[in-house]
Amino acid sequence: MLFTVDIGNTNIVVSIFEGDDVKASWRLATDSNRTSDEYVAQLLVLSAKEKLDIEKCKRAIISSVVPSLTETFAIAVEKLCGIKPCIMTSDVMKRGLLPIGMNSSSAEEIGSDLICDAMGAWNMYHCANIVIDFGTALTFTVTDSSGTIQGVSIAPGLSTAMRSLFQNTAQLPQVPLESPASSLGTTTMESIQSGVVLGYKGLVEYLVSEMKKDLFHVTGDKPEEVKVIATGGLNSVVSKISSIFNDVDGNLTLKGLKVIADRIIPGEC
Repeated sequence: MLFTVDIGNTNIVVSIFEGDDVKASWRLATDSNRTSDEYVAQLLVLSAKEKLDIEKCKRAIISSVVPSLTETFAIAVEKLCGIKPCIMTSDVMKRGLLPIGMNSSSAEEIGSDLICDAMGAWNMYHCANIVIDFGTALTFTVTDSSGTIQGVSIAPGLSTAMRSLFQNTAQLPQVPLESPASSLGTTTMESIQSGVVLGYKGLVEYLVSEMKKDLFHVTGDKPEEVKVIATGGLNSVVSKISSIFNDVDGNLTLKGLKVIADRIIPGEC
């Protein structure tokens, strides 16, 4: 079995794969103050509820965008499984261990989560694609038809924008991230939903349109042949109200991480 960990700024997703099947998956709160022992205890309780023996995992891989938690989870995995996990970094891609690459001399700047997104999409489609990850940040990762990541766009995530609005205004309340019936808000809640939810729909659709045009100018990939995939915990907020997506897969990052783990030569990472 394979033990995978995707450490994000808001959540940590731990999944256990047996072959291509997910035997169990848990979403934990990201907390840099927690120790490896605390995460071990939590995962032991969760795995016991699933009647799953984590010790049977023979491989483990971690993708992390929170450096302070990377080592914490590496220690936790070793305590749980008795194995040292592979730490996913851009070096894995730069050393040619994956079927995708990066069209940049600064490939080390791309986050491991975005590499996993691109790998998951490439494994799914084997064509030019744009992965939009709706997390703490809203990220767009563009891969051309040869499997080369041509660029990335990053904006504040939906919940980040909503939280900033609530924290920095005296009278505006927190509201559900739902699409309003009309862009013409007649209540405070509808007005915020119009600005944030419908505003982000416009942001996403505009950027996708521009990225397809720019990709065509750079690589010749036809805009109509570029697949658009939504992932991330908040993808449903926009994917429900937009027709630009060819696919929606909330587990794309983990699937990409699993593909990467299968391709990495033991000891190479």
